[in-house]
Amino acid sequence: MAELRFEKVQEYIFAPFNTMVYIDEDQLRFSEKRVRTALVEQLNSIKPQTCFGNLHVEWCLENSEDFKLSKGVFTPPGTENSFIMARVVNNDCSESPVPISEKISDVFKEESLCYGHVRFYFQDCGVGTCSVRIDLEDKNGISILELEQISEAVNSQFKEYFEDLCYDLTIAYREAIENIDVPRHQFGMLPDIEEVDKAQHFIPWTHRIYHIPDDRMFELDNPGEKFRTLLTPSRKMDIEDLSIYDNRWIYFGWGHSIIFTQSKEDGYSQTSRPVYDYVRLVEIAQANWQFLDILKDIVTFAISSFNQHYNVMGFEELQEAIDEIRLFTNGIDRILSYYSGVKITFDTEKRILLKELHDRWLTESMLENLHADLERIEELLNQLHERQKETREESLNTIALLFTIVGIVEILALGFDVLSPIVTFHPFIQLILIATGTLLIAFIITLYLRMAGRN
Repeated sequence: MAELRFEKVQEYIFAPFNTMVYIDEDQLRFSEKRVRTALVEQLNSIKPQTCFGNLHVEWCLENSEDFKLSKGVFTPPGTENSFIMARVVNNDCSESPVPISEKISDVFKEESLCYGHVRFYFQDCGVGTCSVRIDLEDKNGISILELEQISEAVNSQFKEYFEDLCYDLTIAYREAIENIDVPRHQFGMLPDIEEVDKAQHFIPWTHRIYHIPDDRMFELDNPGEKFRTLLTPSRKMDIEDLSIYDNRWIYFGWGHSIIFTQSKEDGYSQTSRPVYDYVRLVEIAQANWQFLDILKDIVTFAISSFNQHYNVMGFEELQEAIDEIRLFTNGIDRILSYYSGVKITFDTEKRILLKELHDRWLTESMLENLHADLERIEELLNQLHERQKETREESLNTIALLFTIVGIVEILALGFDVLSPIVTFHPFIQLILIATGTLLIAFIITLYLRMAGRN
C-alpha cells in the first residue's frame, strides 16, 4: 500500500493546570442562590492581564444538555451546567481563533495555522483544563511522519501561548470565589497560588487527539497500527480499537489518541455524535486523574508535616493538630466522594472508553494509594491521641508532685515545731534537713511514676 497521506486532520490539544480551589459541594447543594451563575458574572468583571491583540476572554457556563443527548452524563444529574468555562472571543463576542505566528513546517508557514475552539474549563476539584483545536488541511496530503513533526511543533508552542493566560485566569477565578464567598475546603498546607512557579506547575503535560475523517481507514483491519509511533503504547498489544460502532475507530493512549471516522451515516443519533464528545470525555478523565495526583501530593505533604512536629507539641498544640487533621481527612473524604460521583452513564461505549482510560493511566492504583495514605493519617491521629493522653498525664503528675512537695515541706516544718521544746535545731540545720528530705521524697515519687509509666 502506498504511503498514507491525509488531506484533513483535526488535532485537539489539551492540558490540565492546578487551581487549588476545592469547592464544598455539600454546602452548595443547600444554597438557594445559583453560585456558578454568580461566579460567571463576577469573573466577567475581572480582566486578565494576558490575551492576544484585540481578542479577550469571556466567561460562561458549559452547556451540558448537548452531552446528555449523547447519552453520556458529564455532571451529576440535577445540577447546574457542568463547568465554568472561559473562551477567547473577538470584539463582537464571537468565538475567535488565536493565530500561530511562528512557522510550523515547510507545509504551514507563519500565520497559516491557528489555535481554534480555545476553551478553559474550571472544575470544582482544584483542576482546570486548557483546550484547543487545530485544523490541518493540505491538498497534497499530510503523511504520518509530517503529522508527527507538525504536531510536536504546535504542541511546543501551546505552552508558550497559553501558560500565562491559564495562570491569570486561575488568579481571577480564585479572586471571584473569595469575592462572593463560595464555600470551599481550605487546607493550611496548600501553597499560595501567587507563590507557585508557573513554569513548573502550570501545563505540566498535554494530551493530543488526532481526528482523521477518511473512508480508506475502514478498508484496513486495524488502521491504528500505522500510527503506532504516534500513540506511544505501553504494551505491544495496546493498539486496539475501543469503539463498539462500525463507523469509527477509537484508539486511546497515554498522551496521544486517534479517532478515525467515515462519511457514511446510518441515521442513528448515537453513531452520528460529533467527535468532540470523545475529546471532552478524555479531557474530564484527565482532569480527574490530575486531581488524584495533586491530592496524593497534598496528603503525602500533610503526613510529613504532621509527623515532623507532633513529638514536640504541647497539649494545646496537640489539640489543634488533632482538630486540623480531622478537618483535613473529612475534607479529603468529601472531595473523593465528589470524584466518585462524576460518572459517564447510559452509554455503553463511553463506559468502556472511560474504563480503558483509567486502566491505562493506572487510576485505580492511584486511588488505592491515596486511601492507604489516608489510613496512615488515621494512624497518626491515634498517635496524637496517645501523645495527648501522655501529655495530660505528665501535667497531672507534675501538679501532683508539686502538691506532694509542698505537703512534705509543711510536714517537716511542723515536725520541727513539735520537737523544738525537746531538741533545738539550728535554723541552717533545719533548712538542710527539709531540703534533703523533700528532694529524697521527690526523687522516689518521680522514679515510681516513671516505672509506672513504662508498665
